[in-house]
Amino acid sequence: MKNFLLTVAVASVSLNANAQRMTLHEEFTGENCGPCASTNPGFWTLCNSGTNPAKIIHIAYMVPIPSPGFYCDRTAAIHVPRQAYYSVPYAPYGRYDGAEPNPGCHGGSDPGHPDCFTQADIDAEAARPDSFTLTATSAWNSTYDQVITTVNVTCTAAWTAFGATPNVKLRAALVQTNNFATPPGSNGETHFENVVQAMYPDVNGTTLTGTWATGETHAYTITGTVPSWVDKSKSPYMVVWIQDDNNLSIAQAAKATPLTLTLDAGLTSSPSGYCVPGTSGSVSPVVTLANTASVTLTSATIYHKIDGGAMVSQAWTGSLPAGASINVPLTASTLTTGAHTLYDSVASPNGTTDVNVINNLSGTVILVQSSTTHALPMTADFEASLPANWLFFDANGNGDNWALSTAGNHSSGTKAAKFDGYSYQEGETNYILLPTPVLGAGTTLSFWVAYARYNSVSEDSLEVVYSTDCGTTWVDLYSKGGSGLSTTANTFSVFVPVAADWRQESVNTSAVPAGAILAFKAISGHGNNIYVDDINLHSSVGVSQVEVQTLNLNVYPNPAKGDATIVFELNAPSNMQVQLVDVTGRVISTVANEQMNIGAHSLSFNTASLAPGIYNIVLHTTVGAFTQRLSVVK
Repeated sequence: MKNFLLTVAVASVSLNANAQRMTLHEEFTGENCGPCASTNPGFWTLCNSGTNPAKIIHIAYMVPIPSPGFYCDRTAAIHVPRQAYYSVPYAPYGRYDGAEPNPGCHGGSDPGHPDCFTQADIDAEAARPDSFTLTATSAWNSTYDQVITTVNVTCTAAWTAFGATPNVKLRAALVQTNNFATPPGSNGETHFENVVQAMYPDVNGTTLTGTWATGETHAYTITGTVPSWVDKSKSPYMVVWIQDDNNLSIAQAAKATPLTLTLDAGLTSSPSGYCVPGTSGSVSPVVTLANTASVTLTSATIYHKIDGGAMVSQAWTGSLPAGASINVPLTASTLTTGAHTLYDSVASPNGTTDVNVINNLSGTVILVQSSTTHALPMTADFEASLPANWLFFDANGNGDNWALSTAGNHSSGTKAAKFDGYSYQEGETNYILLPTPVLGAGTTLSFWVAYARYNSVSEDSLEVVYSTDCGTTWVDLYSKGGSGLSTTANTFSVFVPVAADWRQESVNTSAVPAGAILAFKAISGHGNNIYVDDINLHSSVGVSQVEVQTLNLNVYPNPAKGDATIVFELNAPSNMQVQLVDVTGRVISTVANEQMNIGAHSLSFNTASLAPGIYNIVLHTTVGAFTQRLSVVK
């Protein structure tokens, strides 16, 4: 994958003075690491303040601590061996010139923590005599897919490596600061400074001689392929250092000038999403074209397509200075009700080949909302397919979404809706959109859910939400995650529920405004799978008493001051969840949660521990939720 070319030249000069040391700080951080998010801003400020940039170079390895995320697969060939090299115990963690800063910091409990690295450490290390000068210069190759770096090493004071068998390396890393519009992980960070993207020829570096005489000079040329995910317009640069692998010490480090592009066009943003009334369906997207290089952009070709349609090209001409951007309207399209994916790209800046394709592609999801409202009840058991006008909505258009699953279905059915939190990246968010319902007082959304956590820190979540602005903002009606959502024990395996793993939930939807979109929202914590089945949006107003009579539902004695008994009859098998609820809606206890057969049923429970007052016995059935009042006395 990476090409490597090494040339060596030797010369002799007369030098007797020690060189100025440039310290290298290597940090191990992660996008899912909460303590990293609180530590990094202050640590970066220290490294960048005053004259420190002339004393210290900071680089960061993105590690899967406490869990893998966005960077994990991309940089595994780098962070895995570097973690092992330093025996990294936690994140955030760091080494400067191979050593741990202030091992007694935090009472000795956190040696290597970036909080332990101080201005005094920077000044002391910079004052330490060095035996080398080190310089690095970098340039693109002719096709801009490789970086060519020339490294000059000069010995200013005779130097011998540690140990009987020398093991000295010249390491070279391609580094770039990354910024994201939304956090790529769970810790909220969107800014990641000086992330190592690649190492050349690999993480092991280039072997150097173990004995250097004063005045000895060597020149090395290292060529490495740029990873496909690196945005070449965002000033990547090379960092090089000499390291003795026998004792991990770093003798000297240097940083090359950031690389730039002469000509590049990019799409910095697409629309965040459209909501279009079903009576119209006409969409006119706007994209933002940016000049991300140094030469004025005078022409480009913009392409776009919707769903699997043909690609439409559109020429743009103008005069866009370096660093500037402009909004470009695209051709209008008429779409049917439902979700559609818009893909757009840009090419041929000033009629030439674009050498930086990573910033060419963009996309968004267009939702055409149905203009039809639907009377209650509305149900979905997912047995055949999604019911008419229901929608699995892939909000970011990346292909990850809810799906029908034949494994782990609820009750006697054969399918359920599954959100693959086991596989999806942290933060992946998808929706089940319901048809626009006719709601009002006394309406309830009931459903069955099954979820197992991957471990004690994984936090996948499920919400019931509504939106009055087509998904620009959402209001929570129900939100559970992690242990609160879990219906069974944690498992490192892919979770597939059995009958006992299902729990019924009920959500009051009376306050949802007319015309709002109602949805289930799942958010991945890169933990485990969430299943939803047997959704029922219904109204109990005007029918609850009829149903209570049909069930022959009764509670006795009423008032109760000791044992109480619930009796009812079923004329069809049903999934039953029987709960005792106080007047605030808080569930006091679950009396039963099981599949029940046709016939009479009796359930007993004790009220002795309850405070005197009014409670509700709530029966959640396959067809709805029904209530009987209970008075508790002492």
